[in-house]
Amino acid sequence: MEVKRILTSDGSHTLVSNAFGVPYHSVHGAVQESGHVFIDAGLKEAAICTSGQQLSVLETGFGTGLNAFMTLIESELLGLSILYTALETSPVDLVTVEALNYPEQLN
Repeated sequence: MEVKRILTSDGSHTLVSNAFGVPYHSVHGAVQESGHVFIDAGLKEAAICTSGQQLSVLETGFGTGLNAFMTLIESELLGLSILYTALETSPVDLVTVEALNYPEQLN
């Protein structure tokens, strides 16, 4: 699938599908959105409920891999054991993924 890389308001990249014309993340902030929705409201809340047990995550639509990358970072910070499974019907090619600025944005 053809995609275009754009810079969001928080300085992080997202992709826009040429076929569908929709962004993979909020144009107001890809990292900000993933942090608020996937990490703070999802992962951290689930970690509290599981009380240190292994956590299983199923993501439908792997997209750019930002949620998985941020989950890895948080799991190391919080000492969580996570079994992460993602499903994707139209994977983004490696060249496109490597051009995203997530490592720089997340230090």
